[in-house]
Amino acid sequence: MKKILMTLVAVAMATTMNAQWYVGGGVGYNHMKVGDVKTNTFKLVPEVGYNLNEKWAVGLGIGYTYQKSGDEKTNGFIVAPYLRHTFVKWEKVNLFCDLGLAYNYIKAGDVKTNTFGVGLFPGLAVNLNEKISFVTKIGALSYIHSKVTDGPKGDDFNIGLDGSDLQFSVYYNL
Repeated sequence: MKKILMTLVAVAMATTMNAQWYVGGGVGYNHMKVGDVKTNTFKLVPEVGYNLNEKWAVGLGIGYTYQKSGDEKTNGFIVAPYLRHTFVKWEKVNLFCDLGLAYNYIKAGDVKTNTFGVGLFPGLAVNLNEKISFVTKIGALSYIHSKVTDGPKGDDFNIGLDGSDLQFSVYYNL
């Protein structure tokens, strides 16, 4: 039993030492004015991931959103795991696609909304050096289902490769 335990500890240590972990995430801010109503939105989604090999990675983003529109304030919580496949690797540039899941919990006063989604998100990573990468996701093919507590349900299907679904992140490779 002692040999088995020591073997498992050695394997776990070797896996951790050779691990290709990365941390990063995104920060977003939006200001919009329609008539006299000003809306400010802030989003912070830190992310951690692990490169399984040269083509596959898994990651998890956990974040917070805040929105103030007029006198109404909204707080939200995000959990977004993903599986990433890198299908093209050049010297400094990688093309990838994320298959992601997402759960959002949003509270505005007494109204609570739960949102579940799944999507494909194509992206581009520019490796500035061996430790830092600039990552962008461009567009989405996604489905989102939302349910307001004691209220209506909603479904949203999105397909597009345009600037309306543009995301930027910086990753630090450990």
